[in-house]
Amino acid sequence: MRTLTAIVIDDQQLAIDHILELTKEIDYVEIVATFTDEKLARSFIQVNPVDFIILDVELKHTNAFRFLRTLPDPKIPTILYTGHQQYEDQGYERDMVDVLLKPVSESRLMAALRRMHKDFSGKTVDDSLAAHEHYFQIKGPVRAERQMVRLKELVYVASEGGKIIIHLVDGQKLVSAVSFKAVMSKLPRKWFKQCYQNIAFNVNFYAGYREKQVLLTVTDKTLPTGGKDRYTDFYAFVDSNLLEG
Repeated sequence: MRTLTAIVIDDQQLAIDHILELTKEIDYVEIVATFTDEKLARSFIQVNPVDFIILDVELKHTNAFRFLRTLPDPKIPTILYTGHQQYEDQGYERDMVDVLLKPVSESRLMAALRRMHKDFSGKTVDDSLAAHEHYFQIKGPVRAERQMVRLKELVYVASEGGKIIIHLVDGQKLVSAVSFKAVMSKLPRKWFKQCYQNIAFNVNFYAGYREKQVLLTVTDKTLPTGGKDRYTDFYAFVDSNLLEG
């Protein structure tokens, strides 16, 4: 059974916590992020594709219907939920997977999630980075210069000598004065893991982990790693790729 990824967006954290509690035992749904601010959610979706959204109607700065129109895919499958019954008809008219009323009951949410999973069943999706043509542009060392970075060609990024160095699969290095944080905001968390302060790598070029170093497939260079308490996502990735003897 394929695991579907989703985010929850609601300006009330208590409502988000309720959804998380109801879904924590469901093995075919993974809530990868939650947001009380839809602007942050939009930025996340732009670089972290998800299968569907669980979305409150009345958001911090807008409403669900206007928010969906601003997304890269305005027709992304959505489970709408709201404390106001008058939004039900609008939700169904806009082909929402389901419209739930607050407080969301477990039985209604489960029915909506089963419907969502049924809709995805049988779909063949190439979810590898190699199948995507995602890219971003960075400022180059020359004024007004722009350099294109294709994500599937990016091996790792590191801060060196006060500059950001982006290492590509062909050995090319792109130099920019942008911040490490700005580059990380463009990298999907699924495929890029930060292993050390101002260093992140593409998991598609991961060869292994040994003696607190990340080994890569396309270079002899190894990358240092930081503490497990700080880089939890990286160490979860390492653990998921270990073979038990």
